[in-house]
Amino acid sequence: MRFGFVINEEKDPGYVFSKRAAEVVCSKGGSVVFDTACRGSVLEGISGVSFGSYSDCDILFSLGGDGTFLRTAHIHHDGKIPLIGVNLGTIGFLTEIHKDNFEDAVDRLLAGKYTLEKRTQLDVTLLSEDGRIKEHGVCLNDAVIARGANLHVVSLDLLIDHDHVERLSGDGVILSTATGCTAYCLAAGGPIVKPDLDIFMVTPICPHTLHKRTYIVSGDSTVEIIIERFSEPPIISLDGRPNIELAYHDRILLKKSEQDVIVAKLGYENFYQTVRQKIRARGSFYEDGEK
Repeated sequence: MRFGFVINEEKDPGYVFSKRAAEVVCSKGGSVVFDTACRGSVLEGISGVSFGSYSDCDILFSLGGDGTFLRTAHIHHDGKIPLIGVNLGTIGFLTEIHKDNFEDAVDRLLAGKYTLEKRTQLDVTLLSEDGRIKEHGVCLNDAVIARGANLHVVSLDLLIDHDHVERLSGDGVILSTATGCTAYCLAAGGPIVKPDLDIFMVTPICPHTLHKRTYIVSGDSTVEIIIERFSEPPIISLDGRPNIELAYHDRILLKKSEQDVIVAKLGYENFYQTVRQKIRARGSFYEDGEK
């Protein structure tokens, strides 16, 4: 079995964990592929390790935190190779494997004791007022439209399936997949939903109104956001990638991407256990070490 390793060097300085993980895989008859940027490092002397493309890998490991997982899904994932995360960060909500149980995880993968789960992505197109395509991209977690640096509200028109729903005035809006429901969407008061659901959500950020509700949209729907009023140009970011400045009457079109992300699941925890154990900032959740 051939494993690709995508490494966050900030989370693994000197490739200490990556080296040990590669040695574990190779000692069990597997092989490991690293990016060519890792040539000349301590990884080069390991038997069974190569450097190059991940295209012929069976499983792609993301070694880092949630940001590394999202980056791996965006840059290296082709929609066919299953992706699984090893948590070298803090919360690691998207990363199922803890570094202390990495060897057991490899044993399960080599034995075929895993399932595959499809995760919906958002397809996002940014259009200017005259209909010109300014940007296009996909995201696994969320697309966030937020006010500029000035502490003034931004006004956005929300349309779902071409029907005008309402004008949102506030700090912006989060357009989230089911996978992203436990990220910014949750912090903004959005719902907790199973990440394999074929839906996405529209959650206002600090709306200046007497009500605040998330719209849950079916996977075959389209959502449109039109930039109406602002004092400082608002921005959009996909999965935390670099901000894109928005202009008056820009239109953001969102729909389900044709390409899903395939996630390998080992069954260490179910989704609701993960919510309980990894998001403890709310008073009802348990502290470290408790069940």
